[in-house]
Amino acid sequence: MEEEKLKALLRKITWKTIPVYILLVILIYYAQPRLISFVVGLPFILSGELLRLWAAGHLSKNREVTTTGPYAYVKNPLYLGTFLIMVGFCLLASQWIILGIGLVGFFSYYVPFKKKAESNRLRQIFGSSWDEYDRSVPDYIPRLTPYEKRGQHPWEWSRVVSNSEHETAVVTVLGILILSIRFFL
Repeated sequence: MEEEKLKALLRKITWKTIPVYILLVILIYYAQPRLISFVVGLPFILSGELLRLWAAGHLSKNREVTTTGPYAYVKNPLYLGTFLIMVGFCLLASQWIILGIGLVGFFSYYVPFKKKAESNRLRQIFGSSWDEYDRSVPDYIPRLTPYEKRGQHPWEWSRVVSNSEHETAVVTVLGILILSIRFFL
């Protein structure tokens, strides 16, 4: 079982994720957390992770066009949550250069790549129901009213686990703890 977990973890390390891991190491190494940076950055991190947990608890990958929970308001709540977490960690660590690199990478590569790849894949799986949802719900800035044809299934912890979001939450908390230690050193 441990070997399977290690293999799954290693599959997540790709040429696309290696720069992210390098930037995380640099962020931690050069972090200069201050009280004000915690006050400003921590709400971004916590709101991003809460959004990701909420979204993951509604997401049934490749089984339905998920339109419940945050998906009724924004098409990409997991990516929006990731964005908030990234901004929050950069603010918390007082790392403006890494924040700039992260923003450029997110908007110039990540967003267009995910939009194209995921939209095409979901269109192939769900057809016109995806197209209608895609036209009706914004990608990253939530709409004020929920999507009219949203589903009815409730949030479930089992979906959080099947989407591996509990692991992301642990890593997020670990990052906060590491930067807290750096604050006191």
